Amino acid sequence: MTLRSWRFAIFAMFGANGLAIGTWGARTPATAEALGLGLAQMGLLISAIPLGALLGLVVSSHVLEAFGERRTAVGAQLVGMLGFAGFGITAVTTGNPLLGAPLLVLYGVGIAVSNIVINLEAASSDRAAGRTLMPLFHAAFSIGAVVGAALGAVGSALHVSIGIQFVVIAAVILAINLPAVRLLPELRESHIDPPPFAERMRVWVEPRTLLIGFIVLAASFTEGTANNWLSLAIVSGRGWEPEVGAASLTVFAAAMVAGRFMGGWFVDRFGRVAALRTAFALAAAGVLVVTLVDAELATFAAVALWGLGASLGYPLGISAAADDPRNAPARVAAVATVATISGLLGPTVIGLLGEHVGLPQAFLAVAVLLLVALAVSSAARPPAPVRSVNG
Repeated sequence: MTLRSWRFAIFAMFGANGLAIGTWGARTPATAEALGLGLAQMGLLISAIPLGALLGLVVSSHVLEAFGERRTAVGAQLVGMLGFAGFGITAVTTGNPLLGAPLLVLYGVGIAVSNIVINLEAASSDRAAGRTLMPLFHAAFSIGAVVGAALGAVGSALHVSIGIQFVVIAAVILAINLPAVRLLPELRESHIDPPPFAERMRVWVEPRTLLIGFIVLAASFTEGTANNWLSLAIVSGRGWEPEVGAASLTVFAAAMVAGRFMGGWFVDRFGRVAALRTAFALAAAGVLVVTLVDAELATFAAVALWGLGASLGYPLGISAAADDPRNAPARVAAVATVATISGLLGPTVIGLLGEHVGLPQAFLAVAVLLLVALAVSSAARPPAPVRSVNG
């Protein structure tokens, strides 16, 4: 196992997982149409994904200790893609959201557990390389999301059913991820004394871990709002064509890629906290312009700012949670679980607000959350090294 092949596998898995997110976001208008759902109902359906993710995250650290990274990743991928493809088939054949929702739960479980594995692998490879590579790994996810969103836009323009598109995307993801799993090292083998159950659960009362969880929550809410609602907001809120809505999501994902490519350099030069504060300020500015300015050029520029700002919160929060490798799986899972609460509540909150004030005016809630996260970003500062005192 070489560092190069290890990194390659991580990049491949991040990118493949992004394909599904991008495809889903671009095809939300088609999903809502196929199922005959309004904004509030669509928000409830979307919440099935983070609900599944929450279930997966709660058990992820224990599953990892029992089965290891490779077997956990394989099982998670199979479960997730079964749910993703199954939802697309169910939506177009039955038109019944009650039958599709459990499949989205399965997709959420699989993608969440898979993401825990690859984030732990990425943090470990960061330490091995002695550089901040986590944003670059997440850039691969964003590249996958760009490709997925672009394919979604093409599918929308060609009127390809979501059943066909979701099945094809699921097959591609499995074809990439299952071989890549074999290149991942079993990180738990390096733990001479793995943390017991009680120690793994104690992370839930650590103030730093919870504050990092809030930082990642805000970042997840910001990114998730764009992935789930931006395209629909452009179509229903602005009255623009579906292709334009899908293109806006592509711009967002492309800006995420750019931010993550530059993020590692920025962190190494200015520090993790400065990077987070800058990112949250940019994202808040972009969200405010999207909300308040009804002009196509300004909206696309603001979406780019939104994407740039949203690019660093999640990867840097995960890096902060993994600073101590001994109990990193439990802390990363706890932080991701707190963040998933935003995914669970966010689509419903935005959908309900959208029903009352309209989309994209409901995005003001995102800007408020970003400003709070900016204020607590210092919690992600790396712990000072313990110095021994001689004599």
